[in-house]
Amino acid sequence: MLKRLYIDNFRCLVNFELNLDSINLLLGDNGTGKSTVFEVLRKIQTFVLGDSKVEGVFKIYDCTRWQTLATQLFELEIFGNNGDYKYELAIEHNQDNSRVKYERLWFDSQPLLKFELGEVQLFRDNHSLGSTYSFNWSQSLLPQGKRISNAIDS
Repeated sequence: MLKRLYIDNFRCLVNFELNLDSINLLLGDNGTGKSTVFEVLRKIQTFVLGDSKVEGVFKIYDCTRWQTLATQLFELEIFGNNGDYKYELAIEHNQDNSRVKYERLWFDSQPLLKFELGEVQLFRDNHSLGSTYSFNWSQSLLPQGKRISNAIDS
């Protein structure tokens, strides 16, 4: 179950946090960001499924127009497997391209994986440091599940 969504620097949403329950109703005037919330969820889903690279999903023109920030931040908190997952994604834009600044996954406040500055850091079941390797700045690490499992086991 989705518990929390955080969005910063996406269209009209700046430092936006939405806490969710099992049933929710979003109400508001036109132009207040209701559809934008669902658009962000769709974009994150497309990205983490590995269907598209970051520049195909998150466009520079989706940044908030009245700011000069080049980084978009997204966080999801999800309850599942009797615990809380937290997914963090930062997208960095410049005139020529977009790339993943960082992507992190946590379970019950313990790290599962981190991708920062082009390098993946994996963690073992006891949360000690595992393997590290370089990875493509334009893709999500999450669809690489089999590769990750193999790296942790070695």
